[in-house]
Amino acid sequence: FLINEMPVTDTSKKVKSVIKRRQQDGQWLCAAPYGYILNKRKEFEIVPTEAEIVREIFRLYIDGWGYKKIANYLTDQNVPTPRMSERERREAAGEECKRSAKRAWSIVTVQGIIDNDFYIGTLRQGKYTRQKINGKDRKRDELDHIVIEHHHQAVIDYRTFATARALRENRSTNHYRGQKKYDNTYSGFLEC
Repeated sequence: FLINEMPVTDTSKKVKSVIKRRQQDGQWLCAAPYGYILNKRKEFEIVPTEAEIVREIFRLYIDGWGYKKIANYLTDQNVPTPRMSERERREAAGEECKRSAKRAWSIVTVQGIIDNDFYIGTLRQGKYTRQKINGKDRKRDELDHIVIEHHHQAVIDYRTFATARALRENRSTNHYRGQKKYDNTYSGFLEC
């Protein structure tokens, strides 16, 4: 078993080093985020219709709308979701697309767009790491991320992004508006 395990761990280390070197060189390893496509020269191009939707999401969020309200608004306006847009692009190019795409926007998708600094031209990679081959991803500290500023053309300006981030930090996610009916004296001491 040990002899069979050695080549697997060796290959894993080699793959990790290649990925890390590509990230440090500024090469993108995944699918392009919503609003962008990767051209044949592996450069990011802005998709004008999707970029306008991203700007609209930021504008609505700054105007005081929440994630759910924005998601419902986009769904009601029949705006294609990121997965639907990708599927339509592939079908137009004649490629087969097996991934399913939902019509409704989700809260997580809207939140991911607002939190992503890719839209101001920053390439941030190496956000997660994995200890074992089949282990879970672990979030890395922001100081350990590989960050390249002004890597590609921005969809929104820095001021808009900073305003949205400041609003997000000010808005609390867990407002408990009620009062506890039955306060347990042992709460906080017992763990399952």
